[in-house]
Amino acid sequence: MKEGVDATKITVTGALIVSLIYLIFMDWETGFVNNLEYDTAETEHFLEALAKTVNVEAIIIIFSVSIIVAITKGAGFFDFISLSIVKLTKGDPKKLLVALGGLTFFVSMFFDNLSAIILLGSLTVVICKQLEINPRPFVLFVGINTIIGGLPTPVSSLPNIIFYNLYAGEGINFILFMAYMLPIAIIFFGLATGFFFLIYKKEIFKEVPEEKKEQLARINPWSGIEDRMNIWKSIILLGVLFVGFLLTSIKGNPIDVALVSLITTMIGIFLFRADLKHYLEEGVEWNIVVFFIALFVLMGVLTAAGALYPLNNILGGVLGDTPTISGQILVALIIGVIGLPITGFLNGSSAALIFSYLFKSLPAGISSGLWIGFVLSGNIGGALTPLGSITILMALEILKREGHPMSFLQYVKKMLPLTLTFAVLSIGYSMLLIAIMP
Repeated sequence: MKEGVDATKITVTGALIVSLIYLIFMDWETGFVNNLEYDTAETEHFLEALAKTVNVEAIIIIFSVSIIVAITKGAGFFDFISLSIVKLTKGDPKKLLVALGGLTFFVSMFFDNLSAIILLGSLTVVICKQLEINPRPFVLFVGINTIIGGLPTPVSSLPNIIFYNLYAGEGINFILFMAYMLPIAIIFFGLATGFFFLIYKKEIFKEVPEEKKEQLARINPWSGIEDRMNIWKSIILLGVLFVGFLLTSIKGNPIDVALVSLITTMIGIFLFRADLKHYLEEGVEWNIVVFFIALFVLMGVLTAAGALYPLNNILGGVLGDTPTISGQILVALIIGVIGLPITGFLNGSSAALIFSYLFKSLPAGISSGLWIGFVLSGNIGGALTPLGSITILMALEILKREGHPMSFLQYVKKMLPLTLTFAVLSIGYSMLLIAIMP
């Protein structure tokens, strides 16, 4: 919670301390067998058992996607897209807000949220400077849409990656995930757009001088591109990534989302004749990779030690041995209510990992609607405070750097109505699916 403290160092330190306490003072073999369903043979060596708590597929997705982002960014693809948006909107702040939000939504569907805000947050500031308009509503809207755009696919946000790889692969594929999550994400995008039009109407409903419109109409998006083929190569690479994700939904297909991400990364390396060493050093977000490895270990040890028993017992008691629709609806309400503050103050990824372990402990036979409620709770709460999502924190840092600071309380006060609306709709959507789905 303290500004300036390295979250990765704190998480690694916490994982190490908790692991040592568990090893020295508790019956760790029994905990791994009973609470994480390890085989007895898998608990012969503590470090090997600890390593098994790390979800390798999730780490591979984070690793691969960060390299794909670096490759396409280096090719000038995102600069080209941003200039095209400015040209098409002719600087109209209303159209610009929707276009930047829509681009962020789309990018966040396939790239991790941190990459999206780093790319598009900075580009948004540059565009606003050119148009001489206040960047605050535009940067905040981009930040919010990294969370909304992070809902529709299993790879579109770190909570989704965690949840999908820990549970959903058993019953939910890429296409089904999108079918469930895309409609609610589109509704959230429409609500967020209307909300920003309302609270920032002075900045957004601003007339652009005709002279400025004529200047923008003369912009050539290709002007800063050294090799035009790189743009087409970027489109091909992203197309391969998307088609590969869709193919993972074919029944009996041995290729999973993590493998598709890794294969696409290598295609990109060869397609752009890129220096792999350079992208390993400069492209990979190693801080995030290490953070998530430590987070998996930390939450794995806490689960093995029985730290989630109280919540497990409460939710399991509500559901009963044979889950009923009314019991599942009540659990959806509980998770929706407690999920908002947990995610908003703890961090969306940490909350999603807790929720995924909770979900795995619940009785069999629960509907997809309840599963979706857990995923929504792990994402939407991130918009509550800057602590809940790294993208919101980055958006505020960008604004601070550009001379438009926004305090913690100012952000919460401004965005609270929107976040609460999202939370209520998330609970309602989950309940609806529970009622109509098997």
